[in-house]
Amino acid sequence: MNKTMNLIAILLIITFVNSTKTISFSDIVSSLVQLSDDENTGESNLKLIIENFESSNRLLTNLQTNVHENCNKLASRYEETFKNLNEKISKFEKAITDLTDENTKLVDEITNDQESVKSEVSKISGFKASIEEANKAAVQKENAIHESINVLLRLKNIANDELLSLKQKTTDMVKFEVTKTTSFIQKSNLETELKTILSKSDSSNRGLISTLIMLTQSIKADGYANPESVQKIIDLIDKIIDNSREKISHNNLERDETVSGYTDLIRNSDSSIADLKETIQRKLNAKITNEKEIIFYKNDVIFFQKAFNRREKRAAFSKNLCQGQENLVNRHFENYQNSLVKVEALKTELFQ
Repeated sequence: MNKTMNLIAILLIITFVNSTKTISFSDIVSSLVQLSDDENTGESNLKLIIENFESSNRLLTNLQTNVHENCNKLASRYEETFKNLNEKISKFEKAITDLTDENTKLVDEITNDQESVKSEVSKISGFKASIEEANKAAVQKENAIHESINVLLRLKNIANDELLSLKQKTTDMVKFEVTKTTSFIQKSNLETELKTILSKSDSSNRGLISTLIMLTQSIKADGYANPESVQKIIDLIDKIIDNSREKISHNNLERDETVSGYTDLIRNSDSSIADLKETIQRKLNAKITNEKEIIFYKNDVIFFQKAFNRREKRAAFSKNLCQGQENLVNRHFENYQNSLVKVEALKTELFQ
């Protein structure tokens, strides 16, 4: 009988806790008074119910704490994952930016190097033109000098012929006697040709040629030539010819030095061009390598961005799931708290 009454009391309490209808404590008390004649037994059962509520409440509290901690740990792991992924993506994007900037710099340097190659090629063309001009000028000078030498040799031959005609043997020694005959100077245009040579000569021969012209003018004024005067003319012509031949050697030496200088400059330019081309090729190779690395890093960015997006969706799903679990636990916890308050109130009303 007592067991039956206790069971009925428990059912009444649960109905009271979970009912949405308003039930007065007096109704429950009346029911319990009618069903029970043992007050101590009812109070014990009610205490047991309260203890069960408190035990369930502790379990819910632990569950609430575990759910909250686990969700926080999961959120922290996702946050760390996002941080690592963002660091990798930022690292790759910086590498792409650095390589792109380096390639821009390489393109500018390659353009400048190519312009330098063109400049060196232009210099070589100028040096070759200068060599050609130096050779041409040397040939012209040499031809002009040879032309003057040929004229002087012809005049010398004429003077030698006249000198031989003036010689007469009187003893074992050769004596020169003045023969008042018309000089070869008067017969030839020696003075005119000497003046022509003078106009084409440089300073080294001008003095000798001027002296020779003066000597010929003196002989021309006398109207005849003597062996001494003719010999002086021959000696002067020989000196002029020797100086002219030395001038040819000097001009050739100057020409060779000039050509050698320009040849060295051409060789230097060729070396510079070779170095520049090697540098250009090395920079082109570096540019190509950088472009390949840029493609590689871009693929990495795409890969890790996709991984980031996938984990972002998972994180959102996990967050919603955790939120739902926390809300569910919180609702149950709130219901248990409310139920416990009502049971305590019931206990107070029944057994005060």
